[in-house]
Amino acid sequence: MDRTRVAVMGAGSIGCYLGGWLAAAADVTLVGRQATMAAIDREGLTVTDLSGRTRTVRPDGLATATDASAVVGARYVLITTKTLGTETAVRQIAPYLQHDSVVISFQNGMRNASLIDEALAAAFPSRASRPLVLSGMVPYNIVHDGGASWTQTTNGRLKVKDHPRVDPFVRAACGGGLRIDVEPDMRAVLFGKLLLNLNNAINALTGLPLTVELRDRDCRVVLAACQDEALALARRVGVAPARMTPLPPSALPALLRAPTPLYANLARATLKVAPTARSSMADDLDAGRPTEISELQGAVVQLGTDHGSAAPVCARIVELVREAEAGGPDRRRWTGAQLRRAVGL
Repeated sequence: MDRTRVAVMGAGSIGCYLGGWLAAAADVTLVGRQATMAAIDREGLTVTDLSGRTRTVRPDGLATATDASAVVGARYVLITTKTLGTETAVRQIAPYLQHDSVVISFQNGMRNASLIDEALAAAFPSRASRPLVLSGMVPYNIVHDGGASWTQTTNGRLKVKDHPRVDPFVRAACGGGLRIDVEPDMRAVLFGKLLLNLNNAINALTGLPLTVELRDRDCRVVLAACQDEALALARRVGVAPARMTPLPPSALPALLRAPTPLYANLARATLKVAPTARSSMADDLDAGRPTEISELQGAVVQLGTDHGSAAPVCARIVELVREAEAGGPDRRRWTGAQLRRAVGL
C-alpha cells in the first residue's frame, strides 16, 4: 500500500513533534530552519508524549529541507508556522501545490484557515482548482529538549475539520500513534482552544513554568477575567465554545478563581501538565521574536471592537505583552499580584 505523503511547512516544535509520530505511517518531509533540520539530519528525530512514550526516527526515516519547494508532491501540507508567518509560508508553497492538495492549519488562532485560503487565491484564482484548506487544532504544549528532541507537556487530542478528503491523513495520524478527532464545527473547537490559550500571555509575562504559574491564584484570576470577556463575546456572536477539558467552558473561570487547594484538587482530574511546560510565547519573548498576542487576547479585543463590547482586561494584557516585546532580555517579569493590579482587578 502506498504511504500518504505529508509535508510540514514551518517545522518548529509543533511541526517536528507531529512529523515525528507521522513518520511511522506516512512519508514525511519537514521544512524548517536550517539549524533544526541539520540537527535532525545528524541525530534523527525523537518525540515523547505526556505518558512517556518515546519514538526516535532515524535520519533516513524522513526528509528535511529548508526550501518550500520540498512540499511538491505531498498530498497533505501541514502549516505549523506562527500566524505572523502564515501568508509568507503560503506564498512560498503555492507554486508547488496541486489542485488536489490538502492544506491543514495546525496553528493557534481563529483565522488561519481563512488567511491561507486568501493567500492561495492569488496563485489559484479559480476556487474550483484551488487546494482544499482545512482547520486543525493542536491542544497541547510542546517543548524543545535540545538537539532534535521534543516532548509533549500538556494533555489533549488533535482535532481536524471533518471532510471526506481528510480521511487518509487521519488514518496515517492514528497509524503513527497520534490521537486525533474529526470535528464538524472547527469554529467552536478553535474558540474553545482560545479560552485555554489566553493563559499563554500570562505565563509569558511571569516567565514561570506553567505548573508554578497556575498555582498562583492571582495569575488564575487574571486568566479567568480574560476568559469571562471571551465567553461574553462568544455568546454575543452565537458561538458555543467546544469543551476542551472535562469541565464545560463556562465553568473554567470559576475553577480558576477557586482557592488554590481546591483548584489543585479539581484541576488534577482535568489538566495534566509536565513540570517543564511553559508557553511558546515565553519562548518567543526570550528569543526576541514577535509574539502571537494579536491572535489571543488581541483577537478578543478585536471581536469586542467589531461587536461593540469592551474587553478591558484582554486589552491591558495586549499592552503589557507589547511592552515585553520591546523590552527584550531586560523585560519585566511580573508576579501574579503585580499583574492582577496592572489589569485593574
